[in-house]
Amino acid sequence: MELLERDDERATLEAAIASGGVVVVLGEAGIGKTALVASVAHGRHALWGACDPLITPRPLGPLRDVAGQVGGAFATAVAEGSREDVLAAARAALEDAALLVIEDLHWADDATLDVIALLGRRLTPGGAGCLVLTARPDARREVRRVLSSLPAARIEPRALSPAAVARLAGRDAPDLHAVTGGNPFFVTEALAAGGDGVPASVRDAVELRVGALSDRARAVVELCAVVPGATELWLIAEPAAAIDECIAAGLLQMQGDALAFRHDLARRAVEDSLPPMERRVLDRRVLAALEFAGHDDPAQLAHHARRTGDAEAILRLAPPAARAAGAAHRQALEQWEAAVAAGAGEEALEGVAVEAYLSGWPERGIEARRRLIELHAGDPCRHGDDLRWLSRLLWWSGRGEEAVAAGDEAIAILEPLGATRELAMALSAQSQLAMLHDDLERSIVLGERAAAMARELGDVETVVHALTNVGTALIGGPETERGRALLAEAIELTRDDDNRCRALINRATATLSRRRGDPRLIADLDAALAFAQERELDGYAQYALGVRAVVRLFLGDPPAAEADARASLALGEQRGVSLCPALITLGRIRARRGDPDAGTTLEEAWRVATAAGELQRIAPTVAALAEHAWLDGALEDRVPMLETTYALADARDHHWSRAELAHWLRRAGRDIPPHPDDPAPYALAAAGDWRAAAAAWEEIGYVFDAANALAEAGDVEALATYDRLGATRVAAHFRRELRARGVKKIPRGPRAAAREHADGLTPRETEVLAQLRTGATNAEIAEALVISPKTVDHHVSSVLGKLGVSSRRELAARPG
Repeated sequence: MELLERDDERATLEAAIASGGVVVVLGEAGIGKTALVASVAHGRHALWGACDPLITPRPLGPLRDVAGQVGGAFATAVAEGSREDVLAAARAALEDAALLVIEDLHWADDATLDVIALLGRRLTPGGAGCLVLTARPDARREVRRVLSSLPAARIEPRALSPAAVARLAGRDAPDLHAVTGGNPFFVTEALAAGGDGVPASVRDAVELRVGALSDRARAVVELCAVVPGATELWLIAEPAAAIDECIAAGLLQMQGDALAFRHDLARRAVEDSLPPMERRVLDRRVLAALEFAGHDDPAQLAHHARRTGDAEAILRLAPPAARAAGAAHRQALEQWEAAVAAGAGEEALEGVAVEAYLSGWPERGIEARRRLIELHAGDPCRHGDDLRWLSRLLWWSGRGEEAVAAGDEAIAILEPLGATRELAMALSAQSQLAMLHDDLERSIVLGERAAAMARELGDVETVVHALTNVGTALIGGPETERGRALLAEAIELTRDDDNRCRALINRATATLSRRRGDPRLIADLDAALAFAQERELDGYAQYALGVRAVVRLFLGDPPAAEADARASLALGEQRGVSLCPALITLGRIRARRGDPDAGTTLEEAWRVATAAGELQRIAPTVAALAEHAWLDGALEDRVPMLETTYALADARDHHWSRAELAHWLRRAGRDIPPHPDDPAPYALAAAGDWRAAAAAWEEIGYVFDAANALAEAGDVEALATYDRLGATRVAAHFRRELRARGVKKIPRGPRAAAREHADGLTPRETEVLAQLRTGATNAEIAEALVISPKTVDHHVSSVLGKLGVSSRRELAARPG
């Protein structure tokens, strides 16, 4: 694993070794003491010994290790000689070696400590050899006394920063940094183990340290283990000496008037080791103490109530915790679900249904909403509103036909009641579904009716919902600007997070679907995503990330597109429409690279798209499947799917989808006449003017499509774009075509190391790009990567060229 954030420590150690003397490397278990010393000792003549955590330590254990490496007089002295003989042998050995390393001195026996104390005091700067000692700060008193008596340079490696943890993880990883405390061992073990559990290696290391505690100190650790975060001192009944023992062992640390584990992974390891009933007893004790003291944190109280399994306590404490969660929708959902499981009624069911929707887990809300429908069967107004809500949850989970049926039933129940807020919302909900199915005329009629009714009733949020539908339906047609104005009005009017986020998302997605070249698209998307993430609306955030992935792929930035797609999928496992854009993007990237799982990814996108039954999801999925089949030489197999979807796009007058599908049908040999409304790039391609089509694609920034048009014209320049974008399978396909045409001079592809990066960057160029994105100067990059400024100049020029930008400023403006 890469050694990060240790440059200062390495420099200190290098200097000490060069000048001789003693160096003490102090740090908790797993902080990287051995890795640091090994990185500096590499290539030097070094002698190594280690102390072991034995019940009865080996006398002179680490020196026996060294004797095995040196032999001769050293081995004889350790086996048979006096302390003075061993000291003399160690000094003689150091005259021949650059350094003597004694690891884990905190476990040393007394005889070893005596020799180290004598040897260390006789080594002076400028003399021969260097003694390097590693130890933990929680060493027993005798070890600390010896260390403090030595004239030594001291090095204390720090925990890794969030940035270093993110680099090891290959992604932004604030949660990983939080649970590991930046301890390198915990970080690397957690990454190697994957999942959310405590790695066995970490569990074993923690159990070893807990096992060495006294019974009273162990009781302190176990009580703290059931309290997430810090445990207030007044909760602990054990004496101060037991607390001090836990701190000295490096398990706990003081935080004001509270105790906390140094790493949450350690807390979880101890917690997991507790028998289930003992854990409940501890939680019950903590809960009783907190309630008696008038503790006012509803989330903490509900946590312990749920852990005790006490239904009465859960019913008393989970609902207040859910209500207090505010915009933390996932946390609110969990509290309401706990209340429902404990037997709570209507309020909790409503909470589950609403929070499941807002947090992007619609499937978890459907059953709750169905139970509410049963409860409200005798109340037409509430029954109809429940059906309207059910319709929304069904759509969000990708069950389009069921959603429409539930919405129609809601209106049928509510209309006889006259103009009500519930009927206005039901009409607006059906307007929304019509808009999503590209039945734009019906969407506008229903939306305007809903808005008019809501205005008469003074229901602002329903007005906002309806305006969002109408505005979205108008984008892409002759009244696009009016549509955007209606969406802007909706955003300004509402104070409801869900309604505002939907309006922001719709403005971006409608523009992508019907006006791909609109320069406002990226700004619209970024605004929607920022709002969704700020309000923890994970379903919307998941969808916005997927849509931005689509756009970034169109704009020729596969690494950023893949990062967004993966971030989208990482937000949850709900199987609704939110997944579709990310799956399509990943499938296309994988197909163009030649990854074997491309087909599986695209088939999953097809499953999600067809479940929703919406052209805006089906059409791009079919186009992606067609591209994959074309690269496989099996485009004919996708013709029936293409023809069916083309007919649907034609019926809905969906310009971009119709033109893209017609393009693939023509590639399959079908005679599809151009349409007067075809977007310019497709119209020019249909006329056979491939170079003009390429220029039209370039004008709106669609790099890959421009390369495809050049390839159709037989222009070898397309290869440079394919290679830069990492589209190795597409490039190979085009090279075969060029050879079949008899072209002699065909540019070779990038070397293997560069092909690993989607933009054709070598590993070193990838590091340089990461530095450039931070705004680092060439001198700063040279210092960070330990290369010369001249080399940096060369790499920067290469990176900018491969990314197709002419300056650092242009790179900074580029998404990703």
